[in-house]
Amino acid sequence: MKALVAYGTTEGQTRKIAETVAAQIREQGHEVQLFDTSGLQRGLHPETFDKLVVAGSVHEQLHQESVEIFVAANVKKLQAKPTLFISVSLAAAFEDGSAEAQGYVDSFLKSVGWHPTQSLLVAGAVRHGEYGYHKEQILAHVVLEGRDLADPGIDHEFTDWGSLAEAVERFIQA
Repeated sequence: MKALVAYGTTEGQTRKIAETVAAQIREQGHEVQLFDTSGLQRGLHPETFDKLVVAGSVHEQLHQESVEIFVAANVKKLQAKPTLFISVSLAAAFEDGSAEAQGYVDSFLKSVGWHPTQSLLVAGAVRHGEYGYHKEQILAHVVLEGRDLADPGIDHEFTDWGSLAEAVERFIQA
């Protein structure tokens, strides 16, 4: 099997997730190409892959524009293959956030007209060291409003790597 893992990232967690997914597929003896959607698409032919994974993270209630452009430009090719959409958000990190996280996915998929074979909500990360004052305020008063972190002010990685690996395995085997 030949797989494409296309991703968009803002702070690096989705890149880390995409690299982990690619490594897992590779470890099973399959060929994998990793593609950052913010780069040029020249020479990339999604139709030549057997399975495709697209990963994007949510910021200010939207997935990256580069992921949206990639999917919109290739929607017919994506529709013709088994696909997995991984949506990374902080909302997915909290029990009361799953409906919110799913809403981001539903909105994104509707806007690009894509119906992936599977979609997956994955919790992201908080990287305080990379935020300025404005981002910290949005994080505290919008994203985390009413949700407490055990140690505020330090970085948190919420991604459940075991659940991610299981979901990828199911996708690969399907």
